[in-house]
Amino acid sequence: MKNIKRILIIFLSILIIVVGFFINSEYGITALLAERFKNETPEAKITSYIQAISNGDTKKALSFWEISKSYELNKEYRDEIKNHGEQITKELIKKGIRSDFTITHIEWWNTCCIPSITENSRIAGKARVYAQLIDSNNIKSTHIFDVIVPGGYTGGLAGHSVRHWVIVDVYLETEKE
Repeated sequence: MKNIKRILIIFLSILIIVVGFFINSEYGITALLAERFKNETPEAKITSYIQAISNGDTKKALSFWEISKSYELNKEYRDEIKNHGEQITKELIKKGIRSDFTITHIEWWNTCCIPSITENSRIAGKARVYAQLIDSNNIKSTHIFDVIVPGGYTGGLAGHSVRHWVIVDVYLETEKE
């Protein structure tokens, strides 16, 4: 019985150390887990958006384009994104985009200090997501989804907070600038 207690105490001690490391680590594991739990990832936003599109639910689809006033971005920018989202959403619904799609590539962007491509998705404030969509005529096309954390994201500089992702653009890969 004493050996079981010792093993249990050692196990719990190791567990506390490991959990403590992840909570305070530079990788922001706690925030990352919260994002996944809350479906606050670019992939989850795009999946929900495409599902709404395939169901013809314009209102639900547009909810993934909404930028809260709390981000203190100027009204013209918020309105521009909203109007652009309405236009693209109507076009995709008209094409009969199906709910099954494939994400083929994600390009992560650091939005703090000097915007640049990064390999570390944890410090990214923008994701450029390449997705192959299929319309009602079984025609496949690659669309690029630009998904951002409004107001930018400083990553580890200010502590890894839970990010809120918003779709700000969708366009055909052939239209890439």
